[in-house]
Amino acid sequence: MPELPEVHRAERACNANLVGKQIVQVETQEDKLVFCGISNDEFERSLLNKFVKSTGRWGKYFYFEMNKSPNPVFHFGMTGNIRFKDQGAFSYRKPSKNDPSEWPPKFWKFILTLKDSTNTSSEKVVMAFTDVRRLARIRLVTNSPLQDDPILRLGFDPLRNMPDVKTFSELVLKRKCPIKALLLDQQFSAGIGNWVADEVLFQSHVHPGQYAHTLIEEQINALHENLVYVCKTAVDVNAEARLFPDSWLFHYRWSKGAKNGAFMPDGEQILFETVGGRTSAIVPSVQKLPEDTIERKISRSRVSKDVEPKKKSTRQKRNFTAAQDDPLSSKPVTKHVQSPIQVIGKKRKIVTILDDADVDTSTIKPSAKRIRKPDKRDGETSVQKVVTRSNHTVSHESSTNT
Repeated sequence: MPELPEVHRAERACNANLVGKQIVQVETQEDKLVFCGISNDEFERSLLNKFVKSTGRWGKYFYFEMNKSPNPVFHFGMTGNIRFKDQGAFSYRKPSKNDPSEWPPKFWKFILTLKDSTNTSSEKVVMAFTDVRRLARIRLVTNSPLQDDPILRLGFDPLRNMPDVKTFSELVLKRKCPIKALLLDQQFSAGIGNWVADEVLFQSHVHPGQYAHTLIEEQINALHENLVYVCKTAVDVNAEARLFPDSWLFHYRWSKGAKNGAFMPDGEQILFETVGGRTSAIVPSVQKLPEDTIERKISRSRVSKDVEPKKKSTRQKRNFTAAQDDPLSSKPVTKHVQSPIQVIGKKRKIVTILDDADVDTSTIKPSAKRIRKPDKRDGETSVQKVVTRSNHTVSHESSTNT
């Protein structure tokens, strides 16, 4: 998933290729999920013939500032990306499997064609925005993107306005949640995603499950330093993962499903836990969970075990005796059922067993069937009456002398 370094690379490419140029053609594909709060037609009309004055990024968002409002704001989601025609394709961790010469690229949402109006001999620039899983978002904002939603609601950006250590410490210590969850909160630190958070915590020797308000001064200082270090180092190599330092957890965290497990170069095992709703890579030898956090987990586990589970509301079980004819025998067969309600297909059939004295023969409809079956016992004939009233069936047996 693209995080701050990958989005920064995309924004820098847009800045280098688009600023100062006029959009002379806009092509879009209808997608009511990706185009957020606007239609693809509205996006076309808003950008056509406009000039790109500048570009910018905040957290995982990047944007264009046009010569005239509105301004487009983009978020890659999980699989969003940009492509420039006749230029190499961007990749996140592994090289893209798509043919770089294929145009338009697969899963494109819009394609912009721009020209340099000051240099008529220059070639046009063509850019495509792609998204495989349709989790990207394209918006138009009326004001400057930094002064409008959704960027206005974001927290600090580690490369744009990182707070000083004192302010950062105050922001951290007032939160009572796992530090990994706090780093992933975009209203706290914009641009930090799963791999960046894990790298920052590994470099700082802090366990992702440790609660923010329990961090000591040394840990907070390390987090403050490494938030900037990890983001800046990744950005300086244009988010090329192969150029990240060999000592980084990033290179070895992807072997979670390996048969023998995941290990650092020095042989230290990498464990995986779910913290803040995300899978977290942890090196236990350097990232230790404080005792108070462990005790809190144990205490919560005991409480959850001591709480009596909710009893499912069930019908009271009572035994009823029902008479049923066995098609393979002339003798009546008696069986026990737990409830008078039987489910037949999608209909409910209620069977009530009554004695002879309980049957009011005056209410029996003429259409009721009387079935006689020979019974050799004591020279009697067994008569079974089946009376159907509404959706209730009353079944009983009576005997008459022959």
